[in-house]
Amino acid sequence: MSNLKFVLNKSIKSFYEKSFCIMKFSNLLFFLFIFKTFAQTDELKEIGFEKIELKSKSDTIVFIKSINKENKPKPVILFLQGSLPLPIVFKDEDGIFVSFPFKTKDYLSEYNLILISRKGIPFIGEFQAHSRGYKDKNGNVPIEYIKNDNLTYRTNQASEVVNFLYTQKWVDKKAIYIIGHSEGYRVAANVANKNKKITKLVCLSADPFNRTAEEVLKIRIEGFEKDTDSISQHTIENLTTDYLNIKNIAEYKSDFELYNWASYDEKLIYEIFKYVKIPILVAYGTKDLAAVHNDLLPFILKGKKDFFVKVYPDYDHNFFKNEYDKEGKFLEKSYNWDIVFSDIVNWLQEKKENK
Repeated sequence: MSNLKFVLNKSIKSFYEKSFCIMKFSNLLFFLFIFKTFAQTDELKEIGFEKIELKSKSDTIVFIKSINKENKPKPVILFLQGSLPLPIVFKDEDGIFVSFPFKTKDYLSEYNLILISRKGIPFIGEFQAHSRGYKDKNGNVPIEYIKNDNLTYRTNQASEVVNFLYTQKWVDKKAIYIIGHSEGYRVAANVANKNKKITKLVCLSADPFNRTAEEVLKIRIEGFEKDTDSISQHTIENLTTDYLNIKNIAEYKSDFELYNWASYDEKLIYEIFKYVKIPILVAYGTKDLAAVHNDLLPFILKGKKDFFVKVYPDYDHNFFKNEYDKEGKFLEKSYNWDIVFSDIVNWLQEKKENK
């Protein structure tokens, strides 16, 4: 077993209590009908979740929610995953588990936990086969996923789930929180800007500019390390030109991958933050190169009300941390999503209590 595989399995089993460790339209009336469906029903219920489908003529949105036995209003935590084509439920020799990256059982009694299935990816996947990303029998990522892996679709999808949640008796309408990690950072910010039912926003582990800015930083640092400034500058100029040439992303719709890129790069997320009126928390690790530009947010957004930054020294993109012995010898990677998520929940609760 490789070291990474060992770390992943250890994290899943001991930190998640059966929760997966990896980064796991228009109007409600548009939907013709809404119904609950239960694949692997009994097992899913046993771990405190149920499956819901929102169906319309043109789309089906699938998500899981924690079971609210009392049917009483509770705050909602809608978690948006990153860019990997992962199922939201996994099964292995021990049964099934949901792909939230934190220990869900600590929050089931107090919150409605929501996780949306990625379009084109099976609801349930085999852990050994699909934990690094789902591929079909031919070894390909499903075309339905590729077609819908863009900011426009993911924003509409998440917003429609929020619209549905807002109509439910078991939802506290004054406490609908959205948390996005990695690619989900950008989606969450965009949803919060468009859907005024969101009451608090948390963005984790991504560049607050766009993917191009993230890539430019990586290339520049590589130029420092390898003394390849001339080559690096040429590449950076090409990337910058490509970004500046994005005019109308609708022009790219016939090319799914190009549309994906343009949809995420067109918007500078820190600009969205300027318009979002609800409390915002941005959190990231200092070992995550993709998130370094978040250090600039206090300067860019100086004076913005209800904007907070939380930094985790030595944590990487998925909040792993290298652990060493007294002599400085590497021991293992510790998994710290539970620490981070506990901090997030405390922030959400404090802000709620202060209102």
